[in-house]
Amino acid sequence: MALAPKPDFAAIEAKWQKFWLDNKIFKFDKKSKQPVFSIDTPPPTVSGDLHMGHAMSYTHFDIMGHYMRQRGFNVLQPMGFDDNGHPTERFVEKLHNVESKI
Repeated sequence: MALAPKPDFAAIEAKWQKFWLDNKIFKFDKKSKQPVFSIDTPPPTVSGDLHMGHAMSYTHFDIMGHYMRQRGFNVLQPMGFDDNGHPTERFVEKLHNVESKI
């Protein structure tokens, strides 16, 4: 079977998306007898527009989760979100050109 000269990326994505949904391989199964591998990711900080650092820091966790799933582990990989704290305060001050007063 020869490869197509130009891949049909939409069809390829649809095929694999259906496979993932049909097999639920991305879900954590609380009733599974497989050993659990848990990845506790820290919540991202709000620091303005997304940049390569955001992608890079979470790529490692994602690759490890996929690898361990392929090794037969039941992977718990919750994504945490945090919108509180000093980074958010500074971002809002900068966005609205204001300074908080205590």
